[in-house]
Amino acid sequence: MSTSLLAAYGRLIQARRDSGGVEETLWIATERDRARIVQSSPVRRLQQKTQVFALDVKASVRSRLTHSLEVQQAGRQLLRAIVDRQAWMQPLATPLQDLLEMACLLHDVGNPPFGHFGEALCRHWLASHLDALANQALPAARSAQWPELQADLLAFDGNAQSLRLVHSLQQLDLTYSQLAALIKYPYPAGEGCKAGYFYSEAPLMARLQQALGLQDGVRHPLVYLMELADDISYCIADLEDAVDRRLLSQARLLAHLQDGECEPYLVALLRAASQAPEGFFPAFRRQLTEELVALASEGFVQQQARLLAGEAVAGLLRDSPAARVLERLKQVARQQVFRQREVEALELQGHAAIGGVLDHYGCLLALPAAEFAALARDQEATHPLALRLYHRLPPRHLAAYHRAISESAPHFVCPLEREWYYRLRLILDFVSGMTDTYVLEEYRLLRGI
Repeated sequence: MSTSLLAAYGRLIQARRDSGGVEETLWIATERDRARIVQSSPVRRLQQKTQVFALDVKASVRSRLTHSLEVQQAGRQLLRAIVDRQAWMQPLATPLQDLLEMACLLHDVGNPPFGHFGEALCRHWLASHLDALANQALPAARSAQWPELQADLLAFDGNAQSLRLVHSLQQLDLTYSQLAALIKYPYPAGEGCKAGYFYSEAPLMARLQQALGLQDGVRHPLVYLMELADDISYCIADLEDAVDRRLLSQARLLAHLQDGECEPYLVALLRAASQAPEGFFPAFRRQLTEELVALASEGFVQQQARLLAGEAVAGLLRDSPAARVLERLKQVARQQVFRQREVEALELQGHAAIGGVLDHYGCLLALPAAEFAALARDQEATHPLALRLYHRLPPRHLAAYHRAISESAPHFVCPLEREWYYRLRLILDFVSGMTDTYVLEEYRLLRGI
C-alpha cells in the first residue's frame, strides 16, 4: 500500500515549473519556492491589510500577515501529525511541509483591501459599470466569446487573484505543485461557483493539470489541509481580537458560546481554559487545535487513497465535539463580531475608498484601444486626466498588461476584446493589490482631500 501511495504523491509533488528551467531535486525546488514566497512583496503587503479590525498603533490585533503566519503554523502541525502516523512518508516530509506552509502563507495574498467586503465591493462595481465601459471602448459587434469573457470579469475573486498575482504579475515561477496547493477551488471564474482561476490563467491551469495528472474540478490533496488550517486559525483569532478591542468582554463571550444547547466538551474546554495559568485564549487555542489536528490527521490518513486518486471528500473532520465547537465559534463570530459598529464602520470606509478609486480609474477603461495605447507615448493633449492616472499605474502591472496583449493567445478570438480584457485586469490588479492605507490615501488624493 505505501509503495502505491508514494507513487501517487510523486505524481502530485514535483519539481517542474512552468518556465522549464534547470533540473532540480524536489527538496531544492520546494526550498526555492519557499524563499521566493517569503521574500515577495505580496506577502509583505499583508502586514497593511485588515483581517477584521482596523489596524492600529498597538498592533495587537491581527493583520492579514499575522493571520497568515498562524495559518502557516496550523498547517505545519497538521502535516507533522500526518507524517507521524505514517513512517513511510518521512522521505517526503520536508517538501510536503514546504508546500503546505507556503500555500498557507499565500492563501490571502489575492484579497483586495478590506478583505472579503472589498472583494464584494469590486464585484458590485463591475456589475454596475462593466457594460457601459465596454460599450464605450469596444465596437458594437462582439465576438461569440464575449459573454464568456464578460462573465469571467464580473466574477472577481480573491482566490483566483492569488494565482494570478504569484504567477502572472510577480512571475515567481513556482513549481506546479506549489501553485496547485494554492488553488482552493479548481473551477474557472464565471461558472456560478467559487472561482479558482481567471480566463487569463486558463492556459496555465491546463498545463498544471496535465503535469500533475489532475482532472477538471479536482483539488490537490494539500488544499484540504490548507483550508482546515485557515478555519482553525481564524475562528479562534477573530474572537480573541474582539475581546482585545473590548467589543466583547471575556464573560460575554463565554456566555454567547454556551448559549442554548451546549456541548459538555465545550463546557469542560472553557472551564479548563479559564483556569489555565497561561491565560484563557492561549490555553483554549492550544487544546482545541491539538484536538482538531488529531481528528484531521486521522481523517486525512483514512481518506488518503481517495484524495490522491482525485476523488472528492466531504471534509477531514468527522462529526465530533471538537468539530462542532469549531462551527460554534464561526456562528458566534458572525453574530457578535462582524456586526459590530466598529467593523461596519471600517467596511463603510472601504466602500467609499475602493468605489471611489475604481470610479476615477474607470476613465482608462472607457478609451478605445488606440487612444489607451497613445497614453504610453505620453500623448496628453486628448486625455490629460487619463494620462496622469496612467502614470500612477505600477510598472510591474503595466509590464504584465503589455506582455499579455503581445504574446500569442489562441484562446482569445478577438484582439480588441483581448486588449480590453487585460486592461480591466490591469486596473483590478492595481486596486486589489493595494493595502488598506494605500487605497485610502489614493482616494483622498483623487478627491483632492
